[in-house]
Amino acid sequence: MDVVGRGTVLAGRYRVLQPLASDLEGSPAWQATDQILDRSVRVRILISGNVPQALDAARRAALVSDPRLVRVLDVGSHEGVSYVVSEEVRGPSLADLLARGPLTGDQARAIVGEVAAALEIARRRGVHHLALRPSVVHITPDDRVLLTGLAFDGALLGQGLGDARTTTRADTVGLVRLLYAALTGRWPVGAHDLVPTTGLGTLPAAPLATDGPIPPGDLVAGVPADLDTLCVVTLGPNDDGPHSPAELVRELEPWGEIRSIGLAGRADSGPPVPTGAAAAATAPSLAPAHVDRQSVRATFEQSPAGPRRTGTPPPAHPGIAFPPVSSGPEHPSAPPRVERPAAAGPLFPRVEPVVAPALEARPDPGFPPGPPPSVPLAQPGTPWNQPERPSGFGLPFDDRIDEPERLSERRFDPTKVVIAFVAVAVVIGVIIAFQLLTKPVTPRGDVAPAPTVTRSASASAGSAAPSAPAAQPSSAASTVPTGGTPVIASVSTIDPSDPAGEHAEIAARAVDGDPATAWYTHTYNQPNFGGMKPAVGFVLNLASPATVTSVTLHVNGTGGNVELRATDAASPTAGTVLASGPLSADTVLTLSTPTKTSSIVLWFTALAQTADGSNRIEITEITVS
Repeated sequence: MDVVGRGTVLAGRYRVLQPLASDLEGSPAWQATDQILDRSVRVRILISGNVPQALDAARRAALVSDPRLVRVLDVGSHEGVSYVVSEEVRGPSLADLLARGPLTGDQARAIVGEVAAALEIARRRGVHHLALRPSVVHITPDDRVLLTGLAFDGALLGQGLGDARTTTRADTVGLVRLLYAALTGRWPVGAHDLVPTTGLGTLPAAPLATDGPIPPGDLVAGVPADLDTLCVVTLGPNDDGPHSPAELVRELEPWGEIRSIGLAGRADSGPPVPTGAAAAATAPSLAPAHVDRQSVRATFEQSPAGPRRTGTPPPAHPGIAFPPVSSGPEHPSAPPRVERPAAAGPLFPRVEPVVAPALEARPDPGFPPGPPPSVPLAQPGTPWNQPERPSGFGLPFDDRIDEPERLSERRFDPTKVVIAFVAVAVVIGVIIAFQLLTKPVTPRGDVAPAPTVTRSASASAGSAAPSAPAAQPSSAASTVPTGGTPVIASVSTIDPSDPAGEHAEIAARAVDGDPATAWYTHTYNQPNFGGMKPAVGFVLNLASPATVTSVTLHVNGTGGNVELRATDAASPTAGTVLASGPLSADTVLTLSTPTKTSSIVLWFTALAQTADGSNRIEITEITVS
């Protein structure tokens, strides 16, 4: 087969209908129909490039399951034509949205955060994208993020070589470039960028400074300070910033939900009406189902999918991760309707639907009528119903059939209440038994009580000792300042280069009494903060003036240097350095002289090194005595 065109049938199954936009030379995309499962699919034809490597990468990408990654359904060759079949993609790409103007900071954070979380799932399966650009990120009509071209695009362009650390860093930098583009509407040009030149739109290049792209805040007003710093640090000349999608997720979270109406509101005018191939890609779908979201860490803590056979997987069952959609409108003459608020401009323009000939509208075979399945159909181990949280992205499908419950099923079940009472009684019994077992035994008979013996021994020792040394503690005590027990009332951070501080939003984790949480700085390429700042400060504000003798830091890492001063955030380097030294797992800073103060500043002049070799400060707990 030399030519693929309208009407071509690949592998006796996929009938090619019409071309779709593609920004990769030598790999045209087509809308097609799976004639066996009667559904619309997207077919990529491989004409030139690293075809064998791209086919192998597509097979590996098919083994990664996540609602934000477009599913690869089939990979193969037919009469000398290599192809990759994936699920249909609905909704505009990030390139389409940025053609109307940059996004708001919260929407840019949410979109890139969702993509980063999906790539972290793929990274844990050894799969990387390596060709991130605005045209591969899509926003569906139900406000979900879909990422196309996982592993496949990068391999086709010859970008799939390198060790795990190099490829992971490349994806992370690509994500930050997406963030820069979303904030400014400009692409930060680098030495090996994959800027799209055809298809879904071309972004203008960002202006360059001597050490990298101009900060986003200098191009667009209202860019959040943390996102501006993240772009400058990561896209600068040094190898700074996050080194994995998981680290980038920690930098971005929490984020809110993606709002298609909010995205459309940034445009100066309504979206252009697509024609031809673009019309099929942006055709409106039926009313989207409600989608619950779950937290980033909850998804990362889920167990990976069960073992799957290597090689090309069989075509996926229709509708596993998405709501059922009929093959056409109920009446062929009536186009589908999309519910949208009247006050906002439409994100998905109304176009005439493309109706395949001789296809009768009928329910998707993957969803027989009846109650919903008892197990989730997205990813094994994913909770079905999760409470809505501000930094969620798991997106399990939550469409319920026959939503109203039958009245006969609404009965009080006392089992849970009884189990709760029994559990509480067992816990109380265990506590009482433990206290009885560990209670000290009271001496019987005429044996003298232990406290009396202890005092006698102390008195004997005191009488045998010389009288001169006994007077020394009284003299020393008279020089110690008076004050109550130090109690930490609040904490804050100091960043000489940023008035907002260094991760001030999580500073309270260092004094919450939970060793599982930590306050941490940005990750830098060098222990001296990459030459960007002289130091980073951490301020401890006491509830009332108290005498401080020592401060204990529980640190994840070793090395670096910290200085302790009895001062405040307004003048962090004022006063005498009362204690200093390198950091370790349990760093105890003993003051040279007990000092009465109301605030303490820990001034980190050099970064410690964590177990993974990163240069940053990670403090799980701080105590003052």
